[in-house]
Amino acid sequence: MNSSRPRYDVICDPLDMWMVWDHQAEEPACFGGQILNGLTEGHAVEVAKIMNEIYGTGRPVHRATSILADDTELRYVS
Repeated sequence: MNSSRPRYDVICDPLDMWMVWDHQAEEPACFGGQILNGLTEGHAVEVAKIMNEIYGTGRPVHRATSILADDTELRYVS
């Protein structure tokens, strides 16, 4: 993995839906057992940002909650 780029990024598929891509694993990102694909661009960007905040620091996170633009809560508990 190139350390100059974030671990998670967004990619547009041929149907104009978006996915969060995990550069470290070289596959679509998963969160809570769900593959993060079929998203709107805005939602994918927000989720990628949150995933980079959670996993990009190298520090363990015990609890993180973020409210997305559509008032959906994304939670991570370790």
